[in-house]
Amino acid sequence: MSDLTNILKQKGYRFFRNAPFIDREEEIEFLINRFEETPQRILFLYGPKSTGKTTLIEYVIENELIDDKKLFKSSKYNIKYVNFRGKLIASYNTFLDSVITRKNVKLDEKLSASINLGVFKLNTEIFEAIKQKEIDIFDALTDEFKKSKKKNIFIIDEIQILEDIYINGNRELLKEFLNFCVRLTKEIHLSHVVILTSNTIFLNRIYNDSKLKETSDFKLISHPKESVAVQLLNDLGYDNKKIELILEYYGTIFSRLIKVYQYIKPNEDIDKLKEYLEAEKLDAYMQITEILVNRKKYNLPQNRKEIFIEIANEIIKNGFYDYKSKDLDTQERVIEIIEVFCEKEIFFFDPQTGIVTPNSRIYLKAMEDIIKK
Repeated sequence: MSDLTNILKQKGYRFFRNAPFIDREEEIEFLINRFEETPQRILFLYGPKSTGKTTLIEYVIENELIDDKKLFKSSKYNIKYVNFRGKLIASYNTFLDSVITRKNVKLDEKLSASINLGVFKLNTEIFEAIKQKEIDIFDALTDEFKKSKKKNIFIIDEIQILEDIYINGNRELLKEFLNFCVRLTKEIHLSHVVILTSNTIFLNRIYNDSKLKETSDFKLISHPKESVAVQLLNDLGYDNKKIELILEYYGTIFSRLIKVYQYIKPNEDIDKLKEYLEAEKLDAYMQITEILVNRKKYNLPQNRKEIFIEIANEIIKNGFYDYKSKDLDTQERVIEIIEVFCEKEIFFFDPQTGIVTPNSRIYLKAMEDIIKK
């Protein structure tokens, strides 16, 4: 057991997969209550990078929904969880291979819960017919959900990976998949559907699609409250001056707060902590300038720095950039910059409000330096 783990366990912190799992009671209760209702609408869970969206849903699955921990089974729920993160989905067939296997193929019992939960087991004949496009995959998956006597829950992580993939060369896989999710929820009330993403530029397109907006709910998963972050740092042994300094650079991103402890212990000199945080800020600075310098690589306009500084000035002044409050000419002028910096997870764009914020305070600190120069 590491020093950090030992300290936090003594302080009574909850752990999940050997990492502290903190301040998610409201979200856990929300999901459990939703799964008790009749499926009506798709649920999109979104938020900045490192807010723990995947960890949250996997915690709920393993600790609230599954009652057979050994076999990862539930007596009440039929759970299918497909995580596309890290998978190479380059074609329709590779998509099929990621979500379907034949019934006579035995999965390795040592595989993780997410892998075991994410596979639909179909008869060999049906499996081959789907690959040959003789049977529509979504009809086959609907039939699988209909066979279940339990409450169905279908969870998809990083669905945007399906963009630009086609079925038969003309049907967009992502569009067909989302239509399938609408059918499962709004039309036949057969299964809950939860879709997770941190790619909010992708989500903004979904949010502005009238059909999907009318058939979906959107829940923001934010970073923990400042009071929770302060308590964590205090429990780790940092004094008030060091806590204030850490929050100034990192905000309340728990993964970064834990990272600080791994490099700079509470009893070390504050100047050493400041040096470490300044190095982190320099890294963020270099990420931003790399994008601004490589205009052609990111397909940005020549006046990209001017536009970036315009956005950054408003963020520094107000804490955010209010994109949707701008006139259409301004929106058109700044959107390319916002999209690129969101794709690189330097900005976070909330499609429900149109508010742009730094993905982390470390990027805010870097923006301050860029403006000074």
